[in-house]
Amino acid sequence: MDLAAALDRAPTGERPRFDVAAGALVGGRCADCGTTAWPARAVCHRCGGADVRLGAFARSGTLVSCTRVMVPRPGLETPYVLGQVRLDDGPVVFGQILGLDDSEAVPCPVTVRVSAARYWFTPDSEPGRPEDDAGLHAPTDERQT
Repeated sequence: MDLAAALDRAPTGERPRFDVAAGALVGGRCADCGTTAWPARAVCHRCGGADVRLGAFARSGTLVSCTRVMVPRPGLETPYVLGQVRLDDGPVVFGQILGLDDSEAVPCPVTVRVSAARYWFTPDSEPGRPEDDAGLHAPTDERQT
């Protein structure tokens, strides 16, 4: 089934947030004003337009701020890093940053990674080239109770 067709038929709350095959986040872009949103919304939050087009955003972006978290959370080993990423063609997205070296300056280029249940970002070793993911520990898809 075509992803775009499936997204167009699904109610807003049931639309997929990820395109695992493309490795990208799926969101909306207002046809009237161009504002982007992730997750997609039925109505544009900027102009109120109802013509919101769905699609996958670019996998690349810029980490604009981050913080190291020391408080444990099920499924995440401490410390972990959370940050705000401005996608190259989309909105600012808040998520986990894996593999961020303390010596890396912010802002820095990052790449989005997705699984069936989660997403995260990794720093790029060079602008436009994703860093080798070997040795990084992605968030688990298992939930602890």
